[in-house]
Amino acid sequence: MDYAQLVTSNKDTIIETWVARVRADSFIESTDDLTYKGILDSLPMLIDAIAHLLSNTNTTSIHTLQESGIDHGKLRAQQGYSASEIVREYGLLRDIILELIEPELLQSTPQIALRAVRLVNGIIDQVIATCLRRYTDERLREVNLLYDEMLASNQELDRLIRNEQTNTAYMAHELKTPLTCIIGYSDLFLRKQGDSGELRLEFIEQVLTSGRKLLETINHTLEESSYRSGQVPLNLTWINVGEVILEVTTTLETLALQKGLSLKFERPLAAISVLTDRARFRQVLTNLVSNAVRYTESGSICVSLVLGENGAEEGVEIAIADTGLGIDDTELARIFEPYYQGHAGQQLPTSSGLGLAIAQQMVQLLQGKIRVTSEPDAGSTFTITLPRQYQSQDQSQDQSQPSKEASGPLAANLTPAGHDNAYPDLTDLARTHCL
Repeated sequence: MDYAQLVTSNKDTIIETWVARVRADSFIESTDDLTYKGILDSLPMLIDAIAHLLSNTNTTSIHTLQESGIDHGKLRAQQGYSASEIVREYGLLRDIILELIEPELLQSTPQIALRAVRLVNGIIDQVIATCLRRYTDERLREVNLLYDEMLASNQELDRLIRNEQTNTAYMAHELKTPLTCIIGYSDLFLRKQGDSGELRLEFIEQVLTSGRKLLETINHTLEESSYRSGQVPLNLTWINVGEVILEVTTTLETLALQKGLSLKFERPLAAISVLTDRARFRQVLTNLVSNAVRYTESGSICVSLVLGENGAEEGVEIAIADTGLGIDDTELARIFEPYYQGHAGQQLPTSSGLGLAIAQQMVQLLQGKIRVTSEPDAGSTFTITLPRQYQSQDQSQDQSQPSKEASGPLAANLTPAGHDNAYPDLTDLARTHCL
């Protein structure tokens, strides 16, 4: 009897019966969420190989058999099969093929029947072995990928822990200095008061100064932590960016004049409005402009406002350029780290190293970006980029029209439509006006 022809002519029946039994088998749970095609996989190719091997053992059929096992093992690993489920579904296929050829086996001689059964068992066993090898290889690959991901996660976790430890050490140092001063001057004040009875105002002033420094450091630490966690509520409204900048520069102009500095705001020709949090935006500007004043001994500070390079889609850019101490290239990569103080910051006793970190966290909270270019002894330019409209999932405001807050002194300088994009590069603009 030609068992190969029998298997080939009943190929569709074998497939349908096998898929039905695999689905019904309670020990093969991985098929519950698989489609018919997902279960079927490489079975047709496997049946063809079995048929060829039943008629004639040749290299081509054996190669096809191995390919079938390799593909099947890889797919079953990706589908989440266990090794026992793979062995069981091949066992079901063995039973179906033997049931199909059983009537013919009973009519054959014992030698022919035994040869056919051994051949079917050998074929299925070989496919199982090949499939499980590929299955194991695929599982090992997944384990290695998972190990690499875990290693990367652990390295990132170690980096974060080291940063937190460093931040804690910096904070402890910043808190220790004013605390030591408070305790020392308080003790000195009490001893002097007891010896002479005279009131030494300079001691009290030192205690108050250190106390304010201590409170400022604590407040900045809490503020930076809140921004970093993103747990800061925003009050979104349409604002006229130029008006807010004008408010900040006007407020800080006295501070600049006390140092003999010029503080200028290069106002655009057209009013530029954005949807953002006015208070947070104003705080960022105040932080950066006051920083520029603190680190500039002579010259000027210039604030510039323009649209992005691509107009309204790019958002707005605000640059704060100074002619101050500048920042070395080796320090630029770390200036936004909490508690980091570069060479310039170490020259100021009031610097806590948190100002720029807070500014960056606030800008990111407003969905913007901040960058810096600097040259030692020539000055620095901090550039803020904000979107024209803050993207919120549950915005309850009408974003189609700016509110009345977008009008003001700058509204009188509107240019004709289409002129909003006619601005040069912001960094060059800011640097040019400050020289």
